[in-house]
Amino acid sequence: MMVPPIAPLTGVALRGICTAVPSGVARTADYTLLTEAERAKFAAGTGIEQRRVAAAGQYTSDLCIAAAGELLARLDWDKASVQALVMITQTGDHPVPATAIIVQHKLGLPTSCAAFDINLGCSSYPYGLAVLGSMMRTLGLRRALLLVGDVSTRLCSYNDKSSWPLFGDAGSATALELDEAAAPIHFDLNSDGAGKDAIIVEAGGLASRKPATADGFAEVELAPGIARHPSHLQLKGADIFSFAIGAVPPSIRRVLARAGWELDSVDHVVLHQANKMINDFIRKKVGYPADKAIGTLKDYGNTSSVSIPLTLCAGASALADGGRVLLCGFGVGLSWASATLVLEAGTVLHLFDSDHVY
Repeated sequence: MMVPPIAPLTGVALRGICTAVPSGVARTADYTLLTEAERAKFAAGTGIEQRRVAAAGQYTSDLCIAAAGELLARLDWDKASVQALVMITQTGDHPVPATAIIVQHKLGLPTSCAAFDINLGCSSYPYGLAVLGSMMRTLGLRRALLLVGDVSTRLCSYNDKSSWPLFGDAGSATALELDEAAAPIHFDLNSDGAGKDAIIVEAGGLASRKPATADGFAEVELAPGIARHPSHLQLKGADIFSFAIGAVPPSIRRVLARAGWELDSVDHVVLHQANKMINDFIRKKVGYPADKAIGTLKDYGNTSSVSIPLTLCAGASALADGGRVLLCGFGVGLSWASATLVLEAGTVLHLFDSDHVY
């Protein structure tokens, strides 16, 4: 059966993005479970030289609140004008309640503001734009905030060299506003739960399939340099590589076709910052030049859900004049999504440090 293409999102403008990162830095060169030669090989293959790590007592909500507060101030938006807040994270402050509702209160947004969480990882940003933008159009919500963030380092065991040196922490806020003059945003959204075990945290809360037990926090050595317990993140790098290079290029081609864009007309490309090897392979397979790709792996690593908005903010100087931007997120789920976005010149894009706890 032929599946009809997703309709574009119209009449919704992206006014700005702010991303907050903790000041704490973890350097690949300091990771003791790798030899000096292994560290050099890891940095060359992944592109990761350092990452940001949340301070003790600092959580996803703290980073997203910092980002949202900064964004509201830069846009000079009245908090009372924000009618919806959607937060995408896989490292919420509590299993219950939704972190978005906690953030709504701490930000001082009105109780009339609809707030809820979405549990999604690397594909979060295109999905978030689609969900929140569609909600705004359907319900007539004039202004809304999309918060995307994770403290992924909390999920990783220092003793697991397959995951610990990869991930960094960050929180972002994106401001959306109804505007009939806004350029349409086109999407390609996909899911395949058959690959759920490629990136997974097996154990969890009392209602999970594998509740954490008193003796379940003892790390078990599974291979040299790989020790963890069931509440730690497990990553099958080879499976993710095969998935990404097979699924992402067709998704990018589909969304370009829906937008009516030629690849040469794209000004900038922002992929989920998985690792250098994967992203370079995708770039070559799709066929866009390296100078169109904006990346942040070197300084921030893989920041999971927040890697796309973080990278957009880090590329503020390159994006100052606006232009056509191609986005693609892919990973845990398995889930992958692409979007075409026209940024206006002068769109607020700001990346900053924050260790504040709210």
